[in-house]
Amino acid sequence: MNSKITAPIIICIVILLSYSTAFSNTNGQELSLNEEAIIELQQQIRKLQDDISDIEENTLNSNRLTTYDSKITDPNPNDISLIFGNSTNAYEISTSINTNNSIIDLRNTLAGGIFTHDGAINVGNAPAITTRGQVTFLGAYSGNNSIPIGMISGSLFSSTVIGQRNKFDDYAIFLGGKIEVDAQVWSGSEGISNGYNLNANGQNISLTSSTLYFLANVGHYVTAQFDISTSELNNFGLGNAFVIFGNLDTSPLFVTAGRSKLSVGAFGGGGPWTGGITGFLAPGRTTNISLNYKDDILNANIAVFGSDDNHLNFSTGLFYAESWTEALAVGFNTGYVFNIAGAGNASFSKFLENQNSSSDNIGSFNINGNLTYTIGGGFLNLGTGWASTTNRKDFNGSNQNVLAGGWYAAANYSLQLGGRNTNFGVSYGQTYNSANIPMSLPASPLLFGQSPSGIKNQLILSTQRAYFDNNVLIGPEYSYQKLYNNKYMNTFTIDIAVYM
Repeated sequence: MNSKITAPIIICIVILLSYSTAFSNTNGQELSLNEEAIIELQQQIRKLQDDISDIEENTLNSNRLTTYDSKITDPNPNDISLIFGNSTNAYEISTSINTNNSIIDLRNTLAGGIFTHDGAINVGNAPAITTRGQVTFLGAYSGNNSIPIGMISGSLFSSTVIGQRNKFDDYAIFLGGKIEVDAQVWSGSEGISNGYNLNANGQNISLTSSTLYFLANVGHYVTAQFDISTSELNNFGLGNAFVIFGNLDTSPLFVTAGRSKLSVGAFGGGGPWTGGITGFLAPGRTTNISLNYKDDILNANIAVFGSDDNHLNFSTGLFYAESWTEALAVGFNTGYVFNIAGAGNASFSKFLENQNSSSDNIGSFNINGNLTYTIGGGFLNLGTGWASTTNRKDFNGSNQNVLAGGWYAAANYSLQLGGRNTNFGVSYGQTYNSANIPMSLPASPLLFGQSPSGIKNQLILSTQRAYFDNNVLIGPEYSYQKLYNNKYMNTFTIDIAVYM
């Protein structure tokens, strides 16, 4: 072939091959870029799918029924620590919620075995000490406790609830519950029970209480609560049923209206089952309207309530709880009820009925105190109290009008023993001028018989321990009562309380 012709052909072939190679490289680069874009898009789609799944799960969880305890109590409590609040203003109790899901700061600096900050008391992470399922000793003087709803003191129930209401949405319904079972053996005098055929010696296992609590936030300034309780006798009854108007993020003042226990006294000195001896002067539940004040260390109230005499009566109470030093906390309470028989008190209602004087008025005054000190890795609680009538009546059947009353002294040591919250307690109390006042006996709790005469002396020895969970308390207790008529009763009880 002619070399002049061959050269252009070779040049053309080289150009075509170069163009083909360049085109191939360009297509490869474009394909690689497309693959990277597709992979990135797939990753974005997967991320969006995960986000959608999270939103759906959160929405589903928000629509589920919420328990009170799941929002209020610390899921990983420091069981040996007595806790103090962290809010700096009166209303900040309800808004100072940390990342540990605690109603107040539970991780302040440890000082001498007690957490302290601004003096506010919260026994939510301390070993529980209860009487009839409700917190006692230092916890009974504070409305800041992050504890199960069934454990809240009846005297500071509304104060504690409003202090925790902002843990929930402004529109929310939440539940709580408590079951109490008591196994008993008793031995005493014949004919000791008034109105019931209680054997001098006996034993039983009883479902003494099963309570379901309903609470709801109805907007930012209204909280409603009621509870229904029954025993194995199927005697359903209404406990609390009231509404709270107010919010601590706006004002330390709030109003309650409805049926609740009057907030006048701690009335300590009891064991896991048996109540303190001054309890015969304590009010019960009654329909009332109250004006309340709450801050970190003080709870105060004045209430007006109706009674069977169709007259308005009133009560007032003051509760104080604060840390004084790094290792010492103090509780104090005083209260007054103008008409104790009209405030749901069974002892004085029965006394006036026996005297054919149901329309008479008897007032009640009480004062209680508590010192809590950290020692030996636990907490030593020392409590005392006194209560008296403010009107003189023939309480002894001696044709002399006198004042009736009583006092108690109690001690309890709580600690973490063998990995479980445990407490040991002792209490002694006496009454005076109360021979004709019927009082409740701890034996045979389904009958709740009242003694034919007043209890003159009472001794309680007890222990209480958390089993399986801190919301399961088992408390063996021995109690001794001597009456004015020299009859007596010995009762051994194993009290089991489960909070839900």
